[in-house]
Amino acid sequence: MRTENLIAATANRARDIQASILPFMAVHAVVLLSIVFGGSRLEADGVQLALATFAVLGSIWLTLVVDGAIADIAAGSKDMDEEMAASHIGQNWAKAPFGLFRVIGPVFTVLLLIAELMALYA
Repeated sequence: MRTENLIAATANRARDIQASILPFMAVHAVVLLSIVFGGSRLEADGVQLALATFAVLGSIWLTLVVDGAIADIAAGSKDMDEEMAASHIGQNWAKAPFGLFRVIGPVFTVLLLIAELMALYA
C-alpha cells in the first residue's frame, strides 16, 4: 500500500475512534444522571429496562466501532513501506500492543456496564 493511502486510511479510522468517544460518554452520562437523580421514577413502567437497554446496546455498538478501527489500524502497521517502517514513528507503530488495546476496551466497557446495571437495579 502506498504511504499516502495508508496514512489516509488509518487517519480515517482514528477519526472513527475519536468520533465514538462523545457518544460513549453521553450514553453513560445519561445513565449516571438517571441513577443519581431518577429516584423512584426509575421503577415506573419499564424505565429501568429501557435505560439498561440503552446503555447495553449503545455500548456494544460503540465498542464494535472502536474495535474495528483498532483492528484496521493494527493491519495498517503491517502495510508500511520500508522507509516508513524504518522511521521512529513506524517503529513505535509496529510494536504497539494492538491486541491489548482490543481487549482493554471491551473489558472496561463490560465492567462499567456491570456497575451501572448493579446501581440501576439496586
